[in-house]
Amino acid sequence: MSLNEAIGGYMELELPERDDAWLKKALKFNSARSAFVSLLLQLDIRSVWMPRYICDSMINAVKANAIKIHFYSIDQNFEIAEKVEPSSSSPLLYVNYFGLCEAQAEKVVNRYGSDSVIIDNAQAFFSEPFDCLGTIYSPRKFFGLPDGGLLYTNQQGVKESKNKDDSSHTRLTHLISRLTNSPEDAYQEYIAAEQSIAEMPVMAMSELTERLLRSVDIDSAKQARNRNAAYLHENLESKNNFNIDISKDTAPLCYPFLPKLPTIRREDLIKMRVFLPCYWTEVLFQVSDESFEACMVNDGLFVPCDQRYSLSHVNCLVNLLK
Repeated sequence: MSLNEAIGGYMELELPERDDAWLKKALKFNSARSAFVSLLLQLDIRSVWMPRYICDSMINAVKANAIKIHFYSIDQNFEIAEKVEPSSSSPLLYVNYFGLCEAQAEKVVNRYGSDSVIIDNAQAFFSEPFDCLGTIYSPRKFFGLPDGGLLYTNQQGVKESKNKDDSSHTRLTHLISRLTNSPEDAYQEYIAAEQSIAEMPVMAMSELTERLLRSVDIDSAKQARNRNAAYLHENLESKNNFNIDISKDTAPLCYPFLPKLPTIRREDLIKMRVFLPCYWTEVLFQVSDESFEACMVNDGLFVPCDQRYSLSHVNCLVNLLK
C-alpha cells in the first residue's frame, strides 16, 4: 500500500477484478483511431491504404495528420477487389468486418507481409492479434465503456502516449441512463460522447476506462454472442445474401443480414424500438450506387447478437426479419 492511498470515506462503485493478462500485453489509448494514428506517426508512415467502406472518423484522423490515403474497394466476400501495392512505408489497413473476416485478414497478412499490413479489429474484439505491423481494437463497441482503444504491434519501440485521458467521466451519462431509463432518453448524450471522442487528440487510456475494462466478464460475453449469432445464422442463412461463416468461436459484433427478398425495413424496426446501426452512410459519397459498399449501407441489416440478449430476444428478431 502507498502512503498516499486514501483510507476510509465514502464508498466507490464496486467492480470485480478479473484476469487481465491479455490487457497488460496491449498498448492502451483513448480510442482505436488514436491507436491507429499513433502507430503511423511513431513509425513515420506518410501514406496508407484504406478501404472505402470504413468510418469517416478513421479517415479524418489520418488526413488531420497529413498522411496520404490510397483507397481500395472490397467485394461481396469482403476481400480486396482491386490492385493494391502496400509496403512497410505505405501499409494497408484491412478491416475484420463484424468480426467475421478472420480468414480474409489472415490471407491479407500472408499475401502482403506482416510488415506491410495493419488489421482493424475494432469490430472483432474476440479475434486474436495478428503478427503484423499492428492490430487495433475498440472494446467500447462490445462493452459499456466511455472510450478506449487497444494496439498490439510487432514493432519494437512503439509506445503509449505520455498524456493520459482524464475526461472519461464526462462520457458516462448515456451509459448510466441506459441502466435506469430507455436508450432513447440519452441518445443525444451518446452522440455527443462519440463526437467528443472523434475530436480528441492521441492520448493514453484513462484510468477509469481501464478499470472498467478489467471488470468485464469476457468469457460470458463471448459465449452469449456465439450462441446468439449461431441461432440467427441457423434461421436466416438461407435468406441472407451475405457470404459469411459463423463458427463456434466467432463471437461477432453483430449478425450482418442482407435480405434476398424484401423484408422489414430498418426504419420500421426503429419504430418498434429495435435499434440497428448503419455502417456507414458517409461511405456513399465515395462509392458508386451499384457497388457492394453501397448495397451494405442501403440494404444491410446489422442485427444485435450481444451478451445482453437471451435466445428469446433473438427469436423475436428472427420472426421480425422473416
